[in-house]
Formats: sequence, C-alpha cells, structure tokens
Amino acid sequence: MALAVVSIVASTAAVPSGAASAAPKQSVTASKATPTATPKKSKRIKKAEKLVLAELPDAPIWEGLTVNGVKVSKRVICVDRTWAPGGGPDDKGGNAGYVVVKFPKKKIGKVKLGDPQDGLCADYAPVAGTPAAKVDVPKKLKKKKGLLVSTKFGDEWPLTVPYAVVRCKNITAGGMDLNVVTLDAPNGTRYAANGTAQAHTSYPEIDPIWAPDPNVDGLKIDISPVIDAGLELCR
Repeated sequence: MALAVVSIVASTAAVPSGAASAAPKQSVTASKATPTATPKKSKRIKKAEKLVLAELPDAPIWEGLTVNGVKVSKRVICVDRTWAPGGGPDDKGGNAGYVVVKFPKKKIGKVKLGDPQDGLCADYAPVAGTPAAKVDVPKKLKKKKGLLVSTKFGDEWPLTVPYAVVRCKNITAGGMDLNVVTLDAPNGTRYAANGTAQAHTSYPEIDPIWAPDPNVDGLKIDISPVIDAGLELCR
C-alpha cells in the first residue's frame, strides 16, 4: 500500500499547473487509503518475551536471537525463539524452539518459565482439562473452615488429592510474628504448606501431593491459592 501512495504522489507531481482537476478520481481515493495497522502486543506478551531473553545463556551462539510471543490463554504465553541469520548450532539460523510462560492468577504470584521445547508455538497444544468428578468429603469435615475441595478450583487445583483442610497458626520466632500454614490430606498426613511451616515445624513438605502443571513441563501448578486460603484463617 505504501508503494501505491508513492506512485500516486509521483504521478500528481507530473500534472501541469491548473490541470490538477484532470487527475483520475481513483488516485484521490487510493491516496486516502490507510494501511492495516500491526496489532500491538499486550504488556503480558512483552514481559514474557523479555523473560525468555533474560534466561538465555551468556554465550556467543545466542547473540542476535529474536523472540515472538503469542497468547495461548489468559495466563499462558508461548514464545517462539529464532536464531539470528547464520546463527545456531549449524550456522543456518531458523527456529530455536519455544518456551511457555505461565503467569500467576494473582499479581503477587511468580511468573513461571517452562523448559525450552523443540518446534514452534503453532505446534503447542495445552492438555485439555477433563470434567471434575464429584468429590465425597467426610461428613465430619464438611463444616471445617479450612476445607478446600478440588471442584471449586477447577483447573487451578494444585493438589493430587480431591480435597484438603488447611490450618494456620501464629507463632513468634526471632522476634517476628509468623503464620504457619499446614495442610491435612485425606489420608491424615499433615504437610507444611508454606515456607514458614517448612522452616519451623517437623511436618513433611507438600511436594508428594503437589500436582505437576499439565501445560508446562517441569513446573507445578501455582499453589498460592491454597496457601492464601490458609493465611486467611490467621486474620
């Protein structure tokens, strides 16, 4: 479209003075045409691209690599990586794989980068969620304030058990008031849910029942909603 506008300007300049009215009407219409604007990238996509670039090793092979993020879902961005011309392990440039970046549900959470994958973001297909089965919670637990049930969290449920009961206890350590969040699994095992509990109790870490992220290899589902629910009990 830009070339068309230039040619129009050039042909108009060639018309003698006083003959401008003889210019074809199509030329006037064409000169008013507006090129299609390139869609602006969202702040989240730009942030994902910067994070992926920041994770690159400090080595000459990565110099000139470019990235391009695309939205997968509200909280997931896939970032394609492309070698610089003549770059890469074979000096041929081209595709350098992709990285999936997952943003937390809440702003205070941590952004997670998956391991680099072969291929393009166009090939990336997140695992589809399956309908949640009905959860049978023991009658004695149904009125517990800290009861959390998987069906109320949907795909955000970060545990491999169908329900759990969170607890919170205020302690003082090193002159500081701290909140210890623990979690009771259906089998009766009590886990240390937050870092404070891990540091100040003898309960095992929650890793055995912390679910892996089905969309990003090597990562786990954001567990902050569970911890936040526990912290609410201390307020």
